[in-house]
Amino acid sequence: MSDNRVMATEKRGSRLIVVSNRLPYVLKRGSDGRWSTTPGSGGLVTALLPVLRDRGGTWIGWAGVPGPTRPFSSLLNSAGEEAGYRLQPVALEAEDVRDFYLGFSNEVIWPLFHDLPSLCNFDPAYWRAYQQVNRRFAKATAASAGPGDFIWVHDYHLMGMATELRRRAIAARTAFFLHIPFPSPDVFSKLPWRKPVLESLLHFDLVGFQTQRDRRNFLACVQALMPEAHVDNRGVLATVRSGAGKCRVGSFPISIDYNAFLKASATPAVAEKAAELHALLPRRRLVLGIDRLDYSKGITLRLRAFELLMQRRPEMHGRLSLIQVVVPSREEIPQYSRMRTEIEQLVGRINGAFARPGGWVPVWYEYR
Repeated sequence: MSDNRVMATEKRGSRLIVVSNRLPYVLKRGSDGRWSTTPGSGGLVTALLPVLRDRGGTWIGWAGVPGPTRPFSSLLNSAGEEAGYRLQPVALEAEDVRDFYLGFSNEVIWPLFHDLPSLCNFDPAYWRAYQQVNRRFAKATAASAGPGDFIWVHDYHLMGMATELRRRAIAARTAFFLHIPFPSPDVFSKLPWRKPVLESLLHFDLVGFQTQRDRRNFLACVQALMPEAHVDNRGVLATVRSGAGKCRVGSFPISIDYNAFLKASATPAVAEKAAELHALLPRRRLVLGIDRLDYSKGITLRLRAFELLMQRRPEMHGRLSLIQVVVPSREEIPQYSRMRTEIEQLVGRINGAFARPGGWVPVWYEYR
């Protein structure tokens, strides 16, 4: 059935080509040395999987392992056939991962777009790597796309792709969606390469954001930094005309696959886990936090707020527990490693101050 869906989509003459930094499957090497694929996690994958599952198409991205992609071709082909769409890997070397992904994407764009410019590392080598990798993604996409296809590029790692696609005279329609906030002009102006980033985004036919505020910030940046551009903001979709051409700009709040979550919540495994928690922590209010390890999630602030509650409201002792699950992420970046240490120190301090021997533990912490 999977192959049939892909073939049917191709016969219609218009394919959906999704491009993101990572493929929706993660390559893992077992203790026996053999490789396998598992579905990826995160908001981007959660939102897009139902679209490609129902429609078919091609997903282009990095396979998650530095070096050539050929050794994993059969694995990725099998995963794509089962999912109902093609997986096309883009090769990244270790230095690309260091300078493009860990560097420019996560030491420049991520903190800046989350209004934390003091955490940015504006290394020119990072920008050069960002341009080179965006060219590589554009080349891979151009090799796959036909005139009637729709290329949908995702997130801050690939904001430079449209310029490279236009240089290759791609006739397919193109769109971009940003899964993180877009900063105001005073913050965005701190980016040394602000102009080429804006110009590249305007090469897309459509640019989408999560919120109206993000859309307003983007248009304000265009007006502040590109006075030659003409912005028409009267409709549901704003129109920007510039040297890059015509670009429509809108806000499209992302949703979840509600039916999939509802179905998962009714499984025996979930019911068993809920019963286990009730038995383990009887007659107790539970606060659950599940967050990726990242300073934008406010995990340390939540722990300090919980500590303050325990200090000010002793009647809550024994009646309330916080279960905090932290999902590992970007551990190669020093800021993230330091944050993990801070989280674990806070958990230890809170439990050391308030836990009752053989009984109540205020914070249950898991890092997995």
